[in-house]
Amino acid sequence: MLRLYVMRHAKSSWAVPGARDFDRELNDRGKSDLELVSREIKSRKLIPQKVLCSPSVRTRQTLKDIENALSPEPEIEYLSELYSGGVEDYLSAIRAQPNYDSLMTVGHNPMSGSLASLLSGDGDLDAMEKIAYKYPTATIAIIDFDIAQWADMEKRSGNLAGCIFPSELR
Repeated sequence: MLRLYVMRHAKSSWAVPGARDFDRELNDRGKSDLELVSREIKSRKLIPQKVLCSPSVRTRQTLKDIENALSPEPEIEYLSELYSGGVEDYLSAIRAQPNYDSLMTVGHNPMSGSLASLLSGDGDLDAMEKIAYKYPTATIAIIDFDIAQWADMEKRSGNLAGCIFPSELR
């Protein structure tokens, strides 16, 4: 069995005129949400062996703020296609991964929400309904696959084991 954690970056500041979207930083709510999410990651012992992260400032900050909960420390790879690409790019990046029992993506919406919905064919019905309509910032979907390697992952082949919604941790 393989496990995928699909995380959307935490709440960020609004775009500043003249500044690039890529450079947007987390705001105070995003940082406080990540404190709650980090505690939940630790309590559930959710540890990815590798993290695929968008290189944007807000996704890097999101990952940095949860790193203390990820022990042992996972391998990290920054992929530009997780910033500028679509759901198919996320799927390709995951399928290209060898020999990891667990992966995490740290990306953006609508791709993170679409990815979690697209891969979840079964599982926690309440969570499936929630993520089908809204994928809040700092949310993590936990999806299990009954496959031997990531290259075998198909749409709707995952079991949504649950989600971490920051609003439910407050």
